[in-house]
Amino acid sequence: MKKMLHQLVKATSIIFILTLLLTQTFAQGFSPSVQNKLQYIIDSFQNNPANPFVGGMSVTINVDGLAVWQGSTGYAARNIDASNNLLPGGTTFTNDKLSRIYSITKTFCAALVLELVHEGVLNLETPVNAILPMGSINPGLNGSVTIRQLLAHESGYSDFENEYYLQVAVAYMPTHQWTAFEATSFTHQINPPGTVRQYSNTNYVLLGAIVEAVTGKPVEQHFRERFFDKLGLNSMYFAEREQPGSHGELVDPHDNISMFNPVFSLTGQPTFPDAYTNIRRFPMTAVASLAYSGGAIVSNSADVAKWGNALFGGRATSAYTVQAMLKSISPTPDQDNDYLGFGCWTNNKISQTDFFVGHRGGALGYLALMMYQPDRKMTIALVTNYHGCDVYLIEKKLYEALPKFITGNENRKEAKILLCWKGKEMSVAREAAPELIKKGAFLGPCENSAATKITDEISVAPVLQIFPNPFYNHTTLTVSTANEERTNIQLFDFTGKMVKQIFSGYLQKGTRQFSVETGTLPKGTYICRMQTEQGIVQQKIILQ
Repeated sequence: MKKMLHQLVKATSIIFILTLLLTQTFAQGFSPSVQNKLQYIIDSFQNNPANPFVGGMSVTINVDGLAVWQGSTGYAARNIDASNNLLPGGTTFTNDKLSRIYSITKTFCAALVLELVHEGVLNLETPVNAILPMGSINPGLNGSVTIRQLLAHESGYSDFENEYYLQVAVAYMPTHQWTAFEATSFTHQINPPGTVRQYSNTNYVLLGAIVEAVTGKPVEQHFRERFFDKLGLNSMYFAEREQPGSHGELVDPHDNISMFNPVFSLTGQPTFPDAYTNIRRFPMTAVASLAYSGGAIVSNSADVAKWGNALFGGRATSAYTVQAMLKSISPTPDQDNDYLGFGCWTNNKISQTDFFVGHRGGALGYLALMMYQPDRKMTIALVTNYHGCDVYLIEKKLYEALPKFITGNENRKEAKILLCWKGKEMSVAREAAPELIKKGAFLGPCENSAATKITDEISVAPVLQIFPNPFYNHTTLTVSTANEERTNIQLFDFTGKMVKQIFSGYLQKGTRQFSVETGTLPKGTYICRMQTEQGIVQQKIILQ
């Protein structure tokens, strides 16, 4: 009996751990229904038949001091064959995984430069050639460009990232450690200084070089002392200049770099198929060193969200720096419909009505997006190792799924928070909300309230039945849904690896059956998982 009890406890523990492994979510302050919707949204993008993710993603929504939701989906590393073609399966993308956040690094760089200005170390009107030898670095560039113009992307310097000969040089020498001066040597003066606000990575690598020249301290040391360590951003490090150490595991990049196959063929490097694939065999040393003070930071999504709240919430820097960044935003959009400022921008890509400020990061193999909503004091942060996705669309859908939880007036929208506690709604001062959330309250209206966004149809959790179970060669799934909705049904082995996609698409309201053929799957225990907008159900099944 004792042995049987021990085995039962052990089996139950394994199932519980596997459940956590498969869902990869963490939350406090959000209702179960909201959590399900958020996870459903990122899984829907991951499994979209029109544009399925090759890699995966991790998302954190952090309502400063009140609520946090983390979710992940997809692959940290897809399996590939000797020719770099994708194979089925890979390593799971979990919340603790790290990704390159690229140009979100500019929010750190701008904050650092402005803090040095506030401290009297730098002056915004100082010309670049008063600090750096621009005549030697690149005689074709105007050395009278000021620090202010670098911050505002008004230097008129071209973006080294777009310079074709530099791209070829990176493909030819992927392990070369590039300096800011080497990168700048490839660029051109495309506009007179101060006349056009046009995004350029060149501005921010020169700002890093200026900081190092004036302070005599590496820029990564400034980042660590002023921001990383001070704010507890423990996953973050500055690629190529700092070691990964105990920060975490970096996910593999996924991109299509077949356009450089002629270069790779000449140099004897591995070539890549004309498709999005795992490109970890391409060394990232050159890319990361070029990114430098404009894009070298590696992080998980939780720390990116924490940084967004700390920076724009006023805890990371002086009030001077925050105001300088926000006041610097241009009233005119650029060619990408972004309103550029000092290390940040705003746009209408997440909401047509609510103001967001932050930055996107994107380069070889990775994308990231950090956007802060000041009324809610909330940051949505996304990191992904699939360069072929639309990070703004994902954050837009996530934002639309969040409950309405601020109830203050027009002058102080954030002052009052709507909570559901013990089935009752209450509007409380923001300062009082954290204690109630600790006791089990969640943001927004109660889910049986007319104030919610839920439709008139009753939300009922999906039903999943499997017979026979245990089974031999095939079994039958009977699924029932209360509404017509998008549904994913998948089979996982006990390591958390998806081994079979049973169904992905829209199910009509009612009951439907699926015959599952096991094919060459080995005998053992599996988990059948069914996910809809209303929730997730899963069952253990045994193949004999």
